[in-house]
Amino acid sequence: MKLPTKIRYAVRAVVELTDKDEGTPIPVKDIAKAQGMSAKYVKQLMNRMQRAGLVKGHPGIHGGYTLAKEPGRISLFDIYQALDVSLVLVPCVGSNPECDRINKCCARRVWKSLYDSLEETLRNTSVKELAKCERDLRDDG
Repeated sequence: MKLPTKIRYAVRAVVELTDKDEGTPIPVKDIAKAQGMSAKYVKQLMNRMQRAGLVKGHPGIHGGYTLAKEPGRISLFDIYQALDVSLVLVPCVGSNPECDRINKCCARRVWKSLYDSLEETLRNTSVKELAKCERDLRDDG
């Protein structure tokens, strides 16, 4: 399983906002430069994050983005949901199972366990935790 690029980049962009002064808008170009991404792509991701209520957009010459919530209240699962990316690895684990073997398939238990573990980890990991980890890595390096 490979995480979609948009998830990885959105997490990095939101963590970048977490690591800056509270309330000071960070311009898209600064987020993009700090994270090695294109400004156009960061803008697209931030628009999705804004629609989901995770970040606030601040227009104008000194505009940019800030977090809309405390960083400890933004989980990686929230970012997944904002980007409308499914965690479902196989159709039989989703909310509308599409397999007639669902009650006869032992492999489904493994896929369901994997799904449950992934969802729990994403729900229990905040961008605040990732920002702290990144600061610690910078301080140690």
